[in-house]
Amino acid sequence: MTAGVAELDGTGGWETDETIKEAVSREAMEEAGVQGNIERKLGKWKYKSRTYDAYYEGIMFPLNVTEELGDWPEMQTRERKWVTVAEAKEGCQRPWMKEALERLEERLSNSTKHTTPPAAT
Repeated sequence: MTAGVAELDGTGGWETDETIKEAVSREAMEEAGVQGNIERKLGKWKYKSRTYDAYYEGIMFPLNVTEELGDWPEMQTRERKWVTVAEAKEGCQRPWMKEALERLEERLSNSTKHTTPPAAT
């Protein structure tokens, strides 16, 4: 499972001719070379640009990865690396993304509680 983001900043992320879920799928394929099923939204956050004097909106979705591509558009400039949610949180510099990862961690924990069969007695 990976987290995908659609950034509503006019410089990339969400194109005007696509749905938000299409944007998440496209960004995941372009940036990480992965495809999969988009899960329920984790949330929406406003954040200040590190480069410009502007605020943007980011919307995070978990992506249940079903396929890793050998070649993808941004493979020369990005590295694909699989980490746990805890490792992702530890390395995350942006508070809003860290909050999204905390929500993902909680959701995964709750789904495990509901799907784990009781121990045999």
